[in-house]
Amino acid sequence: MTDLPEILLVPVDGSRNSNAAATYAARLGERLGARIRLLYAFPETPLDMFGVPSESPNRQDLQYFSPEAFEKLRRESAEAAFGAALEAIGDSSAQVEQEVIAGEAGEAILEHAKGVKGGMIIMGRRGLSHFKEILMGSTTQRVMHHAKCPVLVVR
Repeated sequence: MTDLPEILLVPVDGSRNSNAAATYAARLGERLGARIRLLYAFPETPLDMFGVPSESPNRQDLQYFSPEAFEKLRRESAEAAFGAALEAIGDSSAQVEQEVIAGEAGEAILEHAKGVKGGMIIMGRRGLSHFKEILMGSTTQRVMHHAKCPVLVVR
């Protein structure tokens, strides 16, 4: 890497590890003069999140199939993840942006990073979805192996 990053992309999900990554990114951003962009990935549609309703659907999940309810769920989930990250960052002179990205987390992060010149991804080693990791591999692993920009993993 010949150039220092201008923007630090930090995927957050409210987990302890993503908050640690946000804290690390803020400190690094202060020293480098780089902006911090917190990213929260959320499924694009209710079908992506919950799948196709079965013959005996869970009423709890069905309530989110209306566009308004799904948007409210997206907004509230993002606010919680961003809030936890900002609290972890604390008092920082780094410029912090927030952006919700649509899609499966790994793919959405990779797609977003492709469009960012001078970017570097800083993320936690593990997020909230431990069960999914066992079945499909971690989001962090996917990003590390496929990102075209530098990736720093915080433990």
